[in-house]
Amino acid sequence: MSRMSRLPRLSRLPRLPRLSRAIPRPPLAAAALASACLACSPAPADDAGATATTTTTATSDTLDEGPPITYHRDVRPILARHCVACHEPGGIAPFALDTASAAIDFAPLIAATTAARTMPPFGADNSGDCHTFRDARWLDDASLATLAAWADAGAPEGDPATAPADPPPPPGLDGEIRRVSMSAPYTPAADLEDDYRCFVIDGAAPAGLDTFVTGFDVQPGNPQIVHHVIVWAPRNAEAVAQARALDDAEPGDGYTCFGSARVAAGVAAAWAPGGAPSRYPDGIGVPLLADAPVIVQMHYNTLAGPGMQDQSAIDLRVVDHGVTPARFAAIADLLLELPPGEASTLAENTAPLGGMNSGVPLKVHGVFPHMHTLGRELELTHGDDASCLVRVPRYDFHWQLLYFYEEPVEIDADALLSITCEYDTRSRTETTRWGEGTMDEMCIAGLLVTEQ
Repeated sequence: MSRMSRLPRLSRLPRLPRLSRAIPRPPLAAAALASACLACSPAPADDAGATATTTTTATSDTLDEGPPITYHRDVRPILARHCVACHEPGGIAPFALDTASAAIDFAPLIAATTAARTMPPFGADNSGDCHTFRDARWLDDASLATLAAWADAGAPEGDPATAPADPPPPPGLDGEIRRVSMSAPYTPAADLEDDYRCFVIDGAAPAGLDTFVTGFDVQPGNPQIVHHVIVWAPRNAEAVAQARALDDAEPGDGYTCFGSARVAAGVAAAWAPGGAPSRYPDGIGVPLLADAPVIVQMHYNTLAGPGMQDQSAIDLRVVDHGVTPARFAAIADLLLELPPGEASTLAENTAPLGGMNSGVPLKVHGVFPHMHTLGRELELTHGDDASCLVRVPRYDFHWQLLYFYEEPVEIDADALLSITCEYDTRSRTETTRWGEGTMDEMCIAGLLVTEQ
């Protein structure tokens, strides 16, 4: 049985064991931080706002005491806040939930998937046992109880006049905005269920000036097939040359890039369907090299629209001063070897945070856990007391997120971090090792950090 026991209440998941094995700080390329995405649009406020009008029906203790739960008064606000950004006509989700009739038809499925926390797609434990995260698409217990009781009651529609107002749309970006866009439409490869393609695009950084990305807004050209977008910022001129060479080596625009940009680069932006305009935490920004292109990684779900084309664009909010440079540093198990045929097998490592200056305390603003398709669970801890930094109990390669903390987490200089990843290798007949390929695996977490 796995030591990462799957218990029904996330707050009761056990602390994971830490290995004493430590490896030297590896010269990790930021490209090893592999693909991430922000699942659906961030909730504009916490669930308290979504359930304020249902105080007599919001908790499991009082559901039987209040008026019957209905779609318009109780359920629609929850779906509008957390689900409809993806579940809308023409969206990435397989069906819409933007009308009463549609939601009623799927009431049992809504109750089941939200109770299992497979939907909305927010993999990290946001219960408070292992931190809480900004803009978390996380349903509180009251919302879960409301959806379950509504389905159990036969999904009554109720009176449209009782529906509260929809949440306000998220604010847009301000300041200097630079748009980068694909130069021509791209048709994803028909022989791939998921096509990962990187496009080298100029124009993000003003000429002759180093800048910082502090926000972004992705404009998907074809929402039906765009599964996620990651903007990578090359770290140096060598990385730029390597990216251009990869582009030139393949016919057509772009190059194949499963898992990462395949060059030394840092994540500057990450987005998934329904994503709203996003800003990094106040006062920090990810550096953009002067005159350098960005590398835009597109993940296309070809099954959602066979033969369809896409030409997406990204607005980047940039500044040239007044922010603290932030970067992604990593903790990983580069030596992982996963035996085949196992329902549960672990990769673990304990080491200092790779790529950072020795002796400098850090502030962690966000975390980006990453495995490949065999990954099932991941936990990251730090310090002698194994304080939890992130726990992902239901890892899904196709719904990877960059999680921003509600408040930055301080890490002592040279503190040891421990990462534990669990995998299911029953689909494999040979040992699986570290690598960027589809059949390889990773056990890594990137931390968005600044020096204290």
